[in-house]
Order: sequence, then structure tokens, then C-alpha cells
Amino acid sequence: MLIELKFHNARAVADTMGGELISYMDGSKTEYLWSGDEAFWAGRSPHLFPVIGTLKGGRVRIKGDYYSLSKHGFARNSDFEVYEIKENSVTFVLHDCTASRKVYPCRFSLYITHTLEEKGFTTGYKIINEDDTNLYFNIGGHVGVKCPIMDDENFSEYEIIFDRPLTTGAYFPPNDAPIVTEWFSGLLDGEDTLSLSYSLFEKGPLVIDKIDSHSLKLRNKQNGGGIHFQYEGFPVLALWTFGMKKAPYLCLEPWHGLPAMEQDGIDFAEKPYVISLQPDGIKCLHYSVRIL
Repeated sequence: MLIELKFHNARAVADTMGGELISYMDGSKTEYLWSGDEAFWAGRSPHLFPVIGTLKGGRVRIKGDYYSLSKHGFARNSDFEVYEIKENSVTFVLHDCTASRKVYPCRFSLYITHTLEEKGFTTGYKIINEDDTNLYFNIGGHVGVKCPIMDDENFSEYEIIFDRPLTTGAYFPPNDAPIVTEWFSGLLDGEDTLSLSYSLFEKGPLVIDKIDSHSLKLRNKQNGGGIHFQYEGFPVLALWTFGMKKAPYLCLEPWHGLPAMEQDGIDFAEKPYVISLQPDGIKCLHYSVRIL
């Protein structure tokens, strides 16, 4: 089910399928989010829960038993319930169910709130442990942004400017194989600016672990247009587009977790950046987009 939101002259559309915000247009009717064209990538802005990426060996141990979870988890393919609608916001909720407990034997509630604000929007997560034992999970965003934003622009005209120089490099993991240290690159170490090119993404995403910055600008180098993206509280940021297809989008992905690592153990509780909640515990995170 699609839900339209309005704030001043801005308009957005949210979808109960996946709990996603699938469109945001400002007063000039410029669209900023990726449309999901199957010629490049049918996804839009999925939410990653309870895992990020794939699992090492395709399985993980939870509560003493082994389970398999699909890439990025099941939330992105789940139909959320509408919890609350306001003029400029909507809150979706996903509860565990018989199907989810077959691959993730935990009781939880995942709330996702999209709120339109002045020149942009905020997406918030609230996860509640409804179980009688600790809840372990990873969670992340995967915001598909049009890039270039305008039809008469080129992808290579854009750059990313972080709010401070980074003190770490990045992984370039090909396909979905477990990440090994040999894939680490010094790219971005000591820099605050990344000029975009499709060649950067020919193998796959760029994954920045232990990122110092929690704010960036994706902007056109010539006219200054673009967005400001904030992602406080997420220790990892991934950047991705389908480089081989020269896709007209860039995904900005704040993660509280990592895909499969070569050194991963089998227990979910040992995954990098796993969040642990005691019974009735609550974890909140959010990211926001502002138009430049």
C-alpha cells in the first residue's frame, strides 16, 4: 500500500512493502530518490534487518541452533503494518511471525518512521526486544539517491564531501564472498572528498569501516546541487551503484553491522557491530536527507 506525505511544497510516497520511502520531490517537483528501474536495479531504498549482507557459509547460530538468512535479511521483503499516519509522517511496524521465526527465532518489533521536514526527510528506526532472552541483530539503511539528479547532468560531475578527513580506508568486496583484509584499500585515508566515477564500483560496493564522519554532501561539482546526508550512530558507511551498467543512482548505506567477514565466528552474537538488547530493551537510530 502506498501512502502520500506532504509538507509545505514537498511530496513523498512511502510503501508498506519493505517499509520504504520510495519518492521525495521538492517544491520544484525534482525527484531525489531512485525509481527502481529494473534495467539497472529494481530496488529502491530497502531496510537491512536483522543482517547486513550475506552470512559466512550461509548460516549462523542463534539460541544454539543453525539458521540461514537471505542477503540483507527479510525486512526488505516484508509487508509492514501501518502503525500511525500524520500529515507529514508515517510509522510502519514489523513484528515477528511464524515465517520470520523459521529463519530468525526471535520476538521483536521493528518500527520505521519517515518524517518530512524542511527541505528533506528523516528516517528513524526503533527496535524493541519482545523476547525473554537477549535480542541480537544488525540494521542498516540503503538509500537509493538519483545520481545524477538532473537529466542533463553526468554521474562523474558529482563528488562526496565528508564533514572531516577520514582516518581509515575502505573495503572493495567483490560479489558476496566473505571480506578479507587483502581487499582493504587506502583510498580516502586522510581525505575528505571522493570524486565519483563508475570505475570505483566495477567490483561492488565501497565499504568504509569505523568511519570518522557522520555527515556528507553528495553534490554536483559545477552547480553545487545535491543533498546533505547525516547518519549519526552508524559505524559503517557503504557506497554503491551498478558500475558496470553505468546506473543513474548512488546508494548511501549507513550500517550497524558488516557483511560476512573471513574471521567471523558462527554465533550471531559475535558478528561485527551486533546490537544486543535485553528483554524489553529498545534501540533507536536515524538518518536524514536535506536538499542543498
